[in-house]
Amino acid sequence: MQSLSRKGGAPTRYLKRVDIPSDDHQLIGRIFDLGIVELNFETYEELSQYIDCRYVFHCGLSMRTLIRRVDSLNQAGDLMWVDPSSWVNGQQMIDRYEWLNIATDVFLTRLISVFDCVLLFANDVLEAGLEPRQCKLKNLKNRGAPIPLVEVLEGLQEDHESLRRERNARIHEGLERTHSSCDQTFRIAEIFERSGRDLTGKDSLGGRISPERYMKEGLVQLQRDHNASMRKLRKRLEQVYDLLWTDFEDRFREKFRDPENGFGDGSKVAKIDRPFA
Repeated sequence: MQSLSRKGGAPTRYLKRVDIPSDDHQLIGRIFDLGIVELNFETYEELSQYIDCRYVFHCGLSMRTLIRRVDSLNQAGDLMWVDPSSWVNGQQMIDRYEWLNIATDVFLTRLISVFDCVLLFANDVLEAGLEPRQCKLKNLKNRGAPIPLVEVLEGLQEDHESLRRERNARIHEGLERTHSSCDQTFRIAEIFERSGRDLTGKDSLGGRISPERYMKEGLVQLQRDHNASMRKLRKRLEQVYDLLWTDFEDRFREKFRDPENGFGDGSKVAKIDRPFA
């Protein structure tokens, strides 16, 4: 795509997209593989009699929720790397300005909720026993979460603090970001366009009124926020999974080998060793 210049400023250029894999860590593969044990049972009541099966089951539930939430960020990215020509050709039912608002809502809510999903997953792996509404970082720390993990989780929270504040302001106060160099003109131009007319002339900055240019400015800003967030999130998730992996293996092995309550020992299942040993 060609760049468009803003009056008095540098050209606005579309960015190369940064996505994040949702399920490529070995811990995730490990829990998925162990989850096949569910096929041995008809009901949760039967499965929950065995401490190793129950542990894997609950870790798997929160892990899959986290995976879906991370993957949904890539879907939010689809809203930011949309083809602007579809508005010129009349293929979109939503105007440009509202598209940017919706894309911002989806991105912010999904990004910030990843942190909560990570806490829920850590809660299950560490067997902290916190109810979902009480699953906060300070409570996880009070339940004995390892200090290195707590430090990474604090870093994950801090990475997106400014976007967290924006999310809260949007949801609780109805405040919205500006998307362009002349947002008021952009809004009015889209109202005109919905009624089948074009707003012409100069905007408040003296530049030519151009809904296409305004939208590009908004998309590029969202793309910047998206890419910066994805780079940070990918690094933090890798650290979280690395730290939880050892805890998961140690806890699972102890339950698996329990002669009275473990399904693994009682069913003569082949010995399971650490995948990283």
